[in-house]
Amino acid sequence: MAAGIPRPPLDATGIVLSSLCIIHCLAVPLIATGALVWVASEAIHIGLTIALAGVVVLVAWPGYRLHRRVSVPAMLVGGLVVLVVAILSDDPLGEYAETSLTVFGSAMLTAGHLLNLRCSRIRR
Repeated sequence: MAAGIPRPPLDATGIVLSSLCIIHCLAVPLIATGALVWVASEAIHIGLTIALAGVVVLVAWPGYRLHRRVSVPAMLVGGLVVLVVAILSDDPLGEYAETSLTVFGSAMLTAGHLLNLRCSRIRR
């Protein structure tokens, strides 16, 4: 593969991390035991967002340079922004607002990575 072309494993990594965000946020309300309290930790939310940010940085620009579709990096960056807003929010609407934002942002990231893979394959 030529330099600067997005590598499918990075998009796959983004898809897996985004899916973990969704699973984490949907599972937290269902956790009833103290033994699994680490799953509800805000540190996991922050850590996944940082990892996703790294993947977005590595695939958004090279993907755009390959397929020239602004919608792909816009969706990736938009999803990341929604995740950051969820982390930084003071939760004026409660836990459901943060969960909804995180699931929405993660879904945007997953869709963005899938679209990046599809557009990159079509262009090659």
